[in-house]
Amino acid sequence: MSSAPWTVGRYVVETLAANGVDTVFGIPGVHNIELYRGLEFARLRHVLVRHEQNAGFAADGYARASGAVAAAFVISGPGLTNALTAIAQAYSDSVPLLVIASSPVRASLGKRWGVLHELEDQRAIAAGVTGLARSALSAQDVRDHLRAAFATLRAARARPAYLEIPLDLLPEPTPLRPERFARGSGAPPPSPASLAAAHALLAEAERPLFIAGGGARGAGAALRRLVEATDGYLVTTVAGKGVVAESHPANLGASLPFAAIQELVAAADVVIAAGTELSETDVYTTTRLAMSGRLVRLDVDDFKLADQFAAEVVVRGDAAASLEALAGDCRTRKGWRTASGAAAAYRARVEAQFDAPSRARLAAVQALRESVPADGVVFTDMTQLAYLGNYAFPAERPGLWFHPSGYGALGFALPAALGAKIAQPQRAVVALAGDFGVQFTLQELMTAVELDLTLPLVVWNNGALGQIRDDMRAAGITPIGVVARNPDFAALAAACGATGVRVHGAAALAEELRAALTRAGPTLLEAVAEDFRAP
Repeated sequence: MSSAPWTVGRYVVETLAANGVDTVFGIPGVHNIELYRGLEFARLRHVLVRHEQNAGFAADGYARASGAVAAAFVISGPGLTNALTAIAQAYSDSVPLLVIASSPVRASLGKRWGVLHELEDQRAIAAGVTGLARSALSAQDVRDHLRAAFATLRAARARPAYLEIPLDLLPEPTPLRPERFARGSGAPPPSPASLAAAHALLAEAERPLFIAGGGARGAGAALRRLVEATDGYLVTTVAGKGVVAESHPANLGASLPFAAIQELVAAADVVIAAGTELSETDVYTTTRLAMSGRLVRLDVDDFKLADQFAAEVVVRGDAAASLEALAGDCRTRKGWRTASGAAAAYRARVEAQFDAPSRARLAAVQALRESVPADGVVFTDMTQLAYLGNYAFPAERPGLWFHPSGYGALGFALPAALGAKIAQPQRAVVALAGDFGVQFTLQELMTAVELDLTLPLVVWNNGALGQIRDDMRAAGITPIGVVARNPDFAALAAACGATGVRVHGAAALAEELRAALTRAGPTLLEAVAEDFRAP
């Protein structure tokens, strides 16, 4: 094998391996088969998916679960455009996803010759949903662009990276050999002046409240010390879920959409927002969270520090380092939380407002929590059960609940969970999707069957696009196009070679999910919504 020719395609794959990539998700095509020649020599694991979008989702799930980069290989034209939704989801959620695509031959680029898979400017299409998008015209370009791509993937705020290589360049011989690219230094340290200003505000605060997002996932210990020392409250976004155990008396959980919590945020005299965009998809009921107190932003992203929120103090740098510095100088005192009550009291106010359908869904979420091991991972889709689970699924540490919050792509759950299970085969991984959304990407059940993955897929079957139906009714619109015929999910699973089970009620869901987590191969559990009752 060592005497095999070194083509550009082989160089690409060997360079990925040299930089820690061990898994590629993709579909081979006429325009990228030279990459597959390289896979043979580098011995990277290749996972054949059923759709290029799912290659992106699976690589995303692999990265979220493991923290390591996975790659997606796609062909020119439709391969890229099929994958764009998944790439955009990874961009929105700051996931390091590497996409390698082919493009038509160099002589044809931008000339409208009508070659196969032709786009006017393929790279420009990818640029809108990536942190870096490059087009190579030589082997040296490939090397330089890969170096820049890995820098983007390893940046303080990771973004997807895209590289396209023309069809006629991939088989060219090259003297280049793979190298391990140097890693950057990461986020800059926070400035002493900005930390001092933040500390001064926090020292004066009588009603401090902390908001932690995905950028603060590594700051749990410092956050806990801060909320305990200041007697304040902590609320997280869904991406920050579990950064401090949700059983902690200060932790309000991922509860920003609820009125009682928004009132608490508005009442705070100092808000410390760490590693969060404070975006509409963190709140959903408004595009801008109302605050009357002074705001401190801790973030690595200069753009976020200059967005619609006029912070009194901005601290640029890694949120964990910034919070650690603040915690080290924080004076301990009693105050707001002692006087107003632990987070559980506010959670009770939230849950007292649940209507009967929400309480029925709560029973299903509780069944999930009872059945999934403490360190198990749940990947969810855009479905009513997951929306409630964003708040109601207790997480005692980060990285247990993944939801496609920012971009909100339907079909995320199953392929992302598949990628996560491949990354961490010994860990319990569960996918949760709605009856309509699962049909976007249900074909990946075949991939899970081929790989014999113990992977439960819970399908919440309410016979409709339930959230859209409810929103139409609330707006006085006659529900149209939201109720459709579903397949027989259990029979469909069996046709794929998986186990299919229909469950009726919370107890049955818990029992069957526990069984599915010990069964070889994937299991589709169809949870019939009308059979779930409020406790």
